[in-house]
Amino acid sequence: MPQPDPLVPAEPEPGPPATAAEPEPVPSEAELASTATPGTVRRAPKFGAFLVAGGLVGAVVGLLVAGLAPGDRPDGSGFLPFLDGVNAVRTWLAVAGLVLGILVGGLLAALADRRSVRRARRPRP
Repeated sequence: MPQPDPLVPAEPEPGPPATAAEPEPVPSEAELASTATPGTVRRAPKFGAFLVAGGLVGAVVGLLVAGLAPGDRPDGSGFLPFLDGVNAVRTWLAVAGLVLGILVGGLLAALADRRSVRRARRPRP
């Protein structure tokens, strides 16, 4: 018995011709109304987006405050130059702004979530 060639597709076996399946009947409006359950529409905020946006805004505000502060400008020749002199102040203000921004973003997200719960409504039929 010869071996079949793996590159040649196999012939389909003869059988009864394929018939299209009968579509299911579409339910009437009364059947749909009796089985449907009403839903609630609620637009909840994404907390992660609020926290990231708050952190970025806070860090930028912290860097702007540090940049606008008067002071001498050392060359920053230490091991970690961003932690020397005025750069240390910039770093700490950026981190503090980041943390405060995250907290404010979380507070705003919680307020928006509470508001979305109050405004949740049922869709009209």
